[in-house]
Amino acid sequence: MRRRIKMSVVAVLLTVGLTACIHAPRHNDAPPYRNDYYYYPHANVYFQVYSGDYYYRDGPDWRRVRVLPSHIYLDHRVRRTLVIKEPKPYERHKTHRERYKVPGNFSYNRKQDRSERVHNHRRHLEYRQRWERQ
Repeated sequence: MRRRIKMSVVAVLLTVGLTACIHAPRHNDAPPYRNDYYYYPHANVYFQVYSGDYYYRDGPDWRRVRVLPSHIYLDHRVRRTLVIKEPKPYERHKTHRERYKVPGNFSYNRKQDRSERVHNHRRHLEYRQRWERQ
């Protein structure tokens, strides 16, 4: 009788233990869009949509900021969307510059800058909300 009870307890524990181990793996390390950047070749600026950070060239150095300096103007007509896997988007800046050349007759429109910054901020908030819901 005792043996039968012990075997029943063992069977129940094994069943519960094995059932708890069966699950679908979750890969939530990062959203698939975490590496999305907008690249503005006319201004040498990258915008990371997920974090809301801008990367821009300041002399020989690259800066990361939440708000761009007022002397930099963004224009949506030359914006390119890039997926960059490196932690620093400008590591392949020469390649990006060569691939996404601005037409020689292009002149940016300063009036586009404000609406482009608002657009970027809105996209950043949408991406963050989408990621936090998952």
